[in-house]
Amino acid sequence: MVLAVLCLFQRAFAQDKAHSIYLKVGDKMPDVAIVNIINAHYKTAKVSDYKGKLILLDFWSTWCSACIDGFSELDSLQRQYSNKIQVFLVNPLREHDTEKGVKIVLNRMNDWTAKPFKLPIVFKDTSITANFNFHSLPHCIWIGPDGTVIGITGKEEVTRQNIEKGIAGEHIEALQKTH
Repeated sequence: MVLAVLCLFQRAFAQDKAHSIYLKVGDKMPDVAIVNIINAHYKTAKVSDYKGKLILLDFWSTWCSACIDGFSELDSLQRQYSNKIQVFLVNPLREHDTEKGVKIVLNRMNDWTAKPFKLPIVFKDTSITANFNFHSLPHCIWIGPDGTVIGITGKEEVTRQNIEKGIAGEHIEALQKTH
């Protein structure tokens, strides 16, 4: 009973603490392991494997038509800037997509394009997703060549001009998405 009464006078810090762990523009991306990679010749990687390149993390789900509509443009940008950027399509675990559903999307992308769709998909991700606070998709995270978060945007800001700024390590001058 005394413990219950004491609990009434304690402040709860769980919400404040949770908000402080999310990365924002200017923060360094931790060197997390990227696992469950499909549509690539490798199954795992680390963020540090791409040091010196712009990393674009495109969070998506199989139910998000706006996400999928941008895949062919992302694939084209990856091909054009292959030595300077790495695009990852990040499918968060919380979206509850199945591998079969993701493969259906892949097959459709291959049917709709002249060249094989090459973007790696991080399937059922938890390690990357845990670093960012977002509620809507698509959601794009820009990590500069030095490992610093340089942009948090929607799909509209993924343009050749912004890609070139990102390759140079410049802050993406675009509408910064908050959630």
